Amino acid sequence: MSKEIPDEIQKRIDRMTEAFRRKLTELYRWSNDGETEQEPTIVEIEDKIREWIQQIGEDTQLLVLGSMDRYRHKGKQACPKCGEEVYWERYEPRHYTTTLGEMKLERAYYYHSACHCGWVPLDERLKLGANEQSPRVQEMVSYLGAFMPFEQAQAFLKKYCDIYVSHDTVNNRTVEIGQALREQQEEAIHRAWEEYYLPSCEATNPPKRLYVSADGINYLLPDGQGKEIKVAAVYETEVRRTKEGKTEIRAVDIEYAVATTGEELARAAYLIAVKRGVEFAEQIIVLGDGVSWIWNRITAMFPPRKTTEVLDFYHAGEYIWDAGKSVWSEGTDEIKEWGEKYCHILKHEGPAPVSRELHALSLECSTTPESVTKAIVYFENQSPRMNYPEYIEQGLQIGSGSAESGVKQVVGVRINQPGMRWNGERAEAVAHVRAAILSDRWDGFWSDFHPPPRQYQRKEIPLAA
Repeated sequence: MSKEIPDEIQKRIDRMTEAFRRKLTELYRWSNDGETEQEPTIVEIEDKIREWIQQIGEDTQLLVLGSMDRYRHKGKQACPKCGEEVYWERYEPRHYTTTLGEMKLERAYYYHSACHCGWVPLDERLKLGANEQSPRVQEMVSYLGAFMPFEQAQAFLKKYCDIYVSHDTVNNRTVEIGQALREQQEEAIHRAWEEYYLPSCEATNPPKRLYVSADGINYLLPDGQGKEIKVAAVYETEVRRTKEGKTEIRAVDIEYAVATTGEELARAAYLIAVKRGVEFAEQIIVLGDGVSWIWNRITAMFPPRKTTEVLDFYHAGEYIWDAGKSVWSEGTDEIKEWGEKYCHILKHEGPAPVSRELHALSLECSTTPESVTKAIVYFENQSPRMNYPEYIEQGLQIGSGSAESGVKQVVGVRINQPGMRWNGERAEAVAHVRAAILSDRWDGFWSDFHPPPRQYQRKEIPLAA
């Protein structure tokens, strides 16, 4: 049964309805007045309607939210700490920023003196957080803060959304949401490794092959020192034909995980893979550039019988070119011919002929160049992951471009902008926000996330002696 609308509210609804009709008539006449010398442009009409709609939203919001507690029977409420029921004390005003404008919200405030605890039930019913911005505004603010400098995000919100917040607010909200995403990741890892609870597969058609590639990128701390954020990409591939008629293997449906340690990143990537249906996959390909934490941490998460380790071909090629440049001058025909020859051999014959050539170069030099020594050691250590002829025959991707692109997209383009230096926790938080957005997890996060409510705690003031 619908509740009867109070007379005062019904009168306000009637006034707003009449004002709406008058304004609509006024707008129509203004935009269709053929007697004026210059008719309004599409921009002027759009701005006028947008301004009007903004005012309607603000008034409607104030009507709906502003009266939610004013005309509700309040009675007693149980204390959140001890459970004892107490009567409401007063109306507590709160200024609030929403996507529809600023508003002052009157809410019933309860206080239990025995526990020194105050609370506002309406905040909990509406799932209002402790901040002065609505969850939708926080979503907008943190989204923009993850993609542009905080001052630019502030200006964008003011110009195009009529939302007025400081750049510090953009900074803090972005970091808070990023920290919530990080905590969500940590909780999922804890459930899996401490409580043995794995997420269920969400894939309708699990892939036959699933790729996991990883890389790291440094950013600057306030003292000028570098610190690394690690990024993993979990994805599938498909064969596409280029404009030139060539076929290439492209990564699709990429999801990113972010962490500061290899172990945490490996576990986060594994949980993404579980949701993608890794247990049903026939083959799991781990791609990396040769750093030990990729093989020691990420590969260890998957069954050896189904896992193929692939060293990034282009990274191996860099060692070939560096070795050649130490023998022949850079830019000469000799180095060009030699480098292209042995990269081609590596791709189509494997690492053994290249290793033999590197050893031959070492013997030809009176003093072995450092880059040749590094290449020899690198090929000796990584050769089990360089079986490129077999990988190509299987139709596997042999480059870790998805991971390298991931660290640039998730971290580099935002956090490594010129002149930027970051507090470590804040940089990681921003990276978590970007990873969620770029992985299409953003909407899912906000459908389940509710900012924690504001806490009210009174201190007892001792009476004077």
